[in-house]
Amino acid sequence: MGGAGINGIREMGDVKKEGVKEDPLRPREQGLHVQYAAPDGQSHEGTLLSKIMNNDERLEVNRIAARLAGVSWAQLPSPQAARIWALATVSVQLRDIPGWADKWLPEDDTLLFILFGECEKHASEFFRPSGGEGEKSKATSRVRVAPVVATSATTE
Repeated sequence: MGGAGINGIREMGDVKKEGVKEDPLRPREQGLHVQYAAPDGQSHEGTLLSKIMNNDERLEVNRIAARLAGVSWAQLPSPQAARIWALATVSVQLRDIPGWADKWLPEDDTLLFILFGECEKHASEFFRPSGGEGEKSKATSRVRVAPVVATSATTE
């Protein structure tokens, strides 16, 4: 990695972004206001933008993680794999990253994992099932799968 900021890590993915339609009830973009006391004693504050990743961006996270790992994923100790995955994810999902966050995200695991958790929270809220408005509405699964049982009529 060699001292690259979080924006430098993002450049490792090297994919053009495509727009996706916005759902007004579940925003793809969410601001995250962050207050941070850096290890050098300075205080920082700013808003970062979390944007739900499209397919190309999700693949970009995989490419970045593979490049950062430098070895087979199975060879990495689990804490290092988690750190690499968090770095790759925040480098793609977070936008409008201020200079102080660009500098400290790759170095400060506390900052990294808190913001990674916020990214994961935003994604899980965006993709959660919803039954709509009202108390009587029941949350339902957005995906249903049922096995098809072969019968003599379907196998002939």
